[in-house]
Amino acid sequence: MAGAAPAFSYNYPERVPERPARPRVRVVPGQGTGTQTIPSSVVFLAKTVAVVLVVAALLSFARIAIASATVATSMQSQQLSNQIDDARSSGSNLEVQQSSLSNPTSVKTKATGLKMAAPETVGVIDLGTDVVATDDAGNLSLSKSVQIAAGAAE
Repeated sequence: MAGAAPAFSYNYPERVPERPARPRVRVVPGQGTGTQTIPSSVVFLAKTVAVVLVVAALLSFARIAIASATVATSMQSQQLSNQIDDARSSGSNLEVQQSSLSNPTSVKTKATGLKMAAPETVGVIDLGTDVVATDDAGNLSLSKSVQIAAGAAE
């Protein structure tokens, strides 16, 4: 079997491709025939137009922001108006319902429909005096409560 051939031969010096010599270039300041200058009035006019466009864009954005805020406020106002109308309607319905429920004739008719009747006798329960007392600060006072209870027991 034959041996592998080396990929690189180290017996020969590396060959660098030869480059052609560059021509020497020298820059001389000044105005050549190929350069053109823009008049300063044109530059000023271009800057002025750019500033005017930027200001117009900012004003347009401000107008859009104010218009959208106006629309949002109008929508909120409409929602509040609707809520006020609903509350007034609900209040009117509650007034009608309250007057219907507090009418003695209506209450008597509904009670009769439920087979309810007036009581034959009426009694009163007397609870006596309350023995719980409070001091000037509104806290419960045990000593005053004891005095009241002792006075009620006599």
